[in-house]
Amino acid sequence: MKAWASICTKLVGFTPNHAFSIQDNIEFILNDMNGMGADISPLQNLLGSFFGIATSYDQTRSILVDKTKKIKESEPYLKDKEHFEIVSRERDEKSKKILSSWKSLEKARKKVKKLKAHRDTAKQEVAEMESKVSAVEEEFSKCSEASLATKNASKVVEKKKQVLEAAL
Repeated sequence: MKAWASICTKLVGFTPNHAFSIQDNIEFILNDMNGMGADISPLQNLLGSFFGIATSYDQTRSILVDKTKKIKESEPYLKDKEHFEIVSRERDEKSKKILSSWKSLEKARKKVKKLKAHRDTAKQEVAEMESKVSAVEEEFSKCSEASLATKNASKVVEKKKQVLEAAL
């Protein structure tokens, strides 16, 4: 059982990437266990499958790495990569322009809001001034009429004075 514990300790946390580094040690332990007269064929089958899968994984990974290198070195990939970088830069530039435009638009909206408030205040002031001007014009008109009436009355009094002086 010590041999099995030793195998378990070695296998804990191992991935197919690391399997080959312990394969010789495990095979040595299995040969020792087999020499003790224990039937370890299920364990040998299990570990054989594990190392078979690890080998298959390693081969597949190697093929994938080779294909990835070929793709990365191929002209269409390089053109696409360059095109992608250009498009990304253009997108970033357009995004900056849009952000800048949006900020400018927000500033303009705030200015328009302030100007509308000033316009409304000015309209109120104009209405108040027109009301005051109208009141002053009305008062002036009354004063003007009173002044005219006073002039006319003054002329009438002057004529009556002249008539009385002439009669005396």
